Amino acid sequence: MSNASHIHVRPLEIADFGFVRDLASRQSNFTVPPVYVLWLMLRIKGAICLVAEHSSEGPLAYLLAVPIEGQGNSLFIWQVAALEGRQRDKATLAILTEFRRMVLDLAFDSVQFSSIPDSPVYRLIRRYAWKLASLVPETLDALPSAANKKESEFRINLRGVGRHGGSQVA
Repeated sequence: MSNASHIHVRPLEIADFGFVRDLASRQSNFTVPPVYVLWLMLRIKGAICLVAEHSSEGPLAYLLAVPIEGQGNSLFIWQVAALEGRQRDKATLAILTEFRRMVLDLAFDSVQFSSIPDSPVYRLIRRYAWKLASLVPETLDALPSAANKKESEFRINLRGVGRHGGSQVA
């Protein structure tokens, strides 16, 4: 049986576009990112878009994020998804752990995302935010109905969070 030590996380590459588009097509409520949009994300800040891959099984999960303005120095997670199977939790934890390290190294103040409140995706992000940094997402606003009538926007505030989890006390 494979173990987590065989999963590594790396930046998204052009060769991953097929994997991302295929996996996105299997997720309910996901937009299948056009190839041009994926390429553009690489050009904007490609190092914050990640793929978790197993040494023998290939790509298992991806995370797409973009920097946003108006909320301080923030990142927006557009999509995070993992293949079904026994490596799903390990790949998800690996990609979110690397994302957390990278976000803190790059000194981002917060991470934002949109989700249907209390959906499986929201609960997954909430669980990992707590597991990785003892943080809980705060609700911002509902998305405009033209974007999605059911989703709301959330923020995880990272100010004062240390690299090893939890808040730092000055």
